[in-house]
Amino acid sequence: MNAPDDQKIVREMLSTLTSHEPDPTRAARTQARTRAAFAARARRSPLTDRDTSRGGWHPALEPLLVAGACVVFLIEVLARATRLYGF
Repeated sequence: MNAPDDQKIVREMLSTLTSHEPDPTRAARTQARTRAAFAARARRSPLTDRDTSRGGWHPALEPLLVAGACVVFLIEVLARATRLYGF
């Protein structure tokens, strides 16, 4: 089969499908749940997403720790590259 035949077959198959409108009751219920979820997210403070009850790191120290680990990793990569290529 070539492309025009395939397209013709697909068009014929699609023409048999019917379009449906969503059930108004179900649509209203879904919209209400979605709006409630967005409102709950807006009311939530940013710190409630973290589990601070386990005595985790202070939020300001976490990015510094990650940045420090990245710097150490980058220095190690550069050191190995210089040894490999003999600079």
